[in-house]
Amino acid sequence: MINELKFNHIGIAVKDSKKSQKIFYKQGYTLIKDVIDKNQNIKASLIRKEKQFDIEIISKININDKTPIDTLIQDNKSAIYHICYECKNIDKLIGDFKKENIWFKNVVKRMHSPLFNKDVSFYVTDSIGVIEIIHV
Repeated sequence: MINELKFNHIGIAVKDSKKSQKIFYKQGYTLIKDVIDKNQNIKASLIRKEKQFDIEIISKININDKTPIDTLIQDNKSAIYHICYECKNIDKLIGDFKKENIWFKNVVKRMHSPLFNKDVSFYVTDSIGVIEIIHV
């Protein structure tokens, strides 16, 4: 299953999404979708450039909201947050990680993502950091 994971995007947590988008737009990226995720109190924007990887820009809706990105943007204004893959069978993937002796811990339970209109979940690994899984 590990070899069947399909890369989807890299997520970046930022304090100022407009500032970040402006930099990427100057590089030729375009906005694909912009959503407000009230479950996490975040705004998520998916941007794309031909022959490049997609980028998800995540920011707080309101400055005082409690969000999953608080610690990431507290001291830094932005940080690469996660790598996202599409997965058809999360149970098999978890089993494969165990077989490979890769620590793989669920940190955000499966929930609906308005950005992808699919369920997602988040995991931490001991080898590549935070992974978002889009359940397909």
